[in-house]
Parts: sequence; C-alpha cells; structure tokens
Amino acid sequence: MSTLAASRAALRGVAAASGALALRHRLRNRASLTVLMFHRVGTPGTPALQHADARYTLAAPLFAAVLRFVVRHYAVVGLEAVLASRRGGPPLPPRALLLTFDDGWADNLAVALPLLRAAGLPAVLFAATDALADPSPWWWQEVLLRALREGRADFATLAGMPGGVAPPEGPELALLLRYAALDPAARAAALAPFLDDGLAAEGRHMLHPADLAALAAGGVAIGAHGAAHLPLSLLPDAAPDIARARAALAGWLAEGAPASLSFPHGRYHRAALAATWAAGFALAFTSDACLNAAPAGRPASALLGRISVTAAAITDAAGRFSPARMATWLFHRPLRALDAAAA
Repeated sequence: MSTLAASRAALRGVAAASGALALRHRLRNRASLTVLMFHRVGTPGTPALQHADARYTLAAPLFAAVLRFVVRHYAVVGLEAVLASRRGGPPLPPRALLLTFDDGWADNLAVALPLLRAAGLPAVLFAATDALADPSPWWWQEVLLRALREGRADFATLAGMPGGVAPPEGPELALLLRYAALDPAARAAALAPFLDDGLAAEGRHMLHPADLAALAAGGVAIGAHGAAHLPLSLLPDAAPDIARARAALAGWLAEGAPASLSFPHGRYHRAALAATWAAGFALAFTSDACLNAAPAGRPASALLGRISVTAAAITDAAGRFSPARMATWLFHRPLRALDAAAA
C-alpha cells in the first residue's frame, strides 16, 4: 500500500471509530433511499466461488458482514414498501435501504437467502428470464465471459466466431451481442470447447423458474432483468425484450406480472425507459451509483439508482471486511432524483 493510500485508510478508520462518518450519514442521508446491487454470493472453498467473476461476487462471510453493517446504519425495507410510498401509502423510514440482486444465480437461493433470513431482511431479485428458462445447466453468457477472463481464449479469437458485427461498446458487451445473434445450436457449438468437468462440478448456474416461489416465500420480491440479458440501449428495439421478460414472470409468479425492472448491464436510454413504462412497470432500477432523493419518505422518481457492492471496495488490504471502507463507499454518494423520462 502506498503512503497516500495508507494515510487515507487511517483517516477513514479514525472517522469511523469516532462516529463522525455515521453522524454525517444520519444527518445528510435522512431523506434518501439507498439501493444496493449484488449478483452472486458464494460459499468459500467451492468451485463456484473459485471461478465466479470477482467483480460481481461476495463470499458468504463477507455478505453476512455487509448485512450486519446495513442493519446498524439503515432501515432496510422491502420492494412493496418502496412501491407503496410512491403510491401515496406509508412513507419510507429515514435512511431507507433496499437490497437487490441481478440476473438470477442459483446461489441467490442456496447461499444468500439463508443469510437474509437469518438477518430478518427482505430483498429483491431481478431475473433474466431467458437464462432461467434455459434447461442447460450452464448459462452461455457466463461460459463465454469466463473463457475471456480466465485467459482460455482472447477477445480476437472469440470475436472471430460466426455472427454479425457488434458495435464498439467494449469487448464484453460486443461479444454478448455477437453470440446472442447466433442460432442456439451454432452458439452451443462455438462454446463447446469451453465446457469442462470444472463447470459440471459447480452445478446449475441459474435458478429454475420454480425456484422463484421459494425466494418469494423467504421474503425476496421478484422483478425483471430483461429477457436476453442484453444491454437494452444497444438493441434495435428494447420493447420486445422487456415485454417477453414481463410475460415470462407473469406466468411463473403466483402474484402475476412484476412491478419492477432493472436494466441489464445498467444500460438504458429514452426509448428503453418509454418501453419500460409502457409495459406496465412502476419502478425501474439503474446502475447509476447515487442515493435516491426521498423527501418526506417518498422517492422523488420512479427511476432509481443503485450502488454496486464489490469485495474490492469494502475490504482492507488483508481481505477483511472494513466498516470504514463500506461507510465511505456508501455514505458520500451524490443525492439525486433521476429523470424518469430521459437518459
């Protein structure tokens, strides 16, 4: 650690220990809704955690530490409370916080849910419906991106696979768009070299549609995360993907069509927003890393920002959970009311 980084860490520690950070948070963020974004929670020592993308995965003990932190500093609410406050029902409590998960990984049920239930906390899971409906044990998008991040193939090789020309939006999104355009049989053949016994040892990547009932019974509300899990702002028309996701969930959930959607890869624009509202969603969640203004306990916008919680951001040099780093990561974010009509 550099001298400057060490000095900053020491200052964070002093501020946290003195209670100054917590006091500032209690005053500054009283009329706000903080929404945290997670993807995967893994069990230490398992192949699934070993191979998961570290940018989007927390080990179970670290996730449990995060839950203890939010219980101490926030009033954790469920999705229905947010919806009700927007509809004129009871206002949210001061410093409200909502826990959300994206994609629909199987470990959300197997690993995260028991920790949430032990803490007595609600959450929301946004499901990418095509991935859940796929009978294959492996999500093709994870197989593709893992081959890239583990160095089993480089971008140039993967991009040379058959398919249309993808826009220059970064290698990962370009690959996803290219492979999504393939016939499923051709895509399976292209990814076959990256299927091995290691993948088999992990079990199924994604939840089954039937698993959503167990999550709902455990206090996890279900929302949509698109159908194909592609960036909606890069599709020729986002509306069919949004409608397909909503229809799939309406058929799977006892309560019918969900009221909320999160944008895959955080990508949205004016047309995607218009399609979201036209499809009947009441709330939409972004990856804009801000606190949401909630004057008098009512979120000022139906478009809500979220803060991604990564292991790198909230642990110290030894890999241990750092309350000071967590506080700094969350408490100082800008307070905004996102524009629900335009990107």
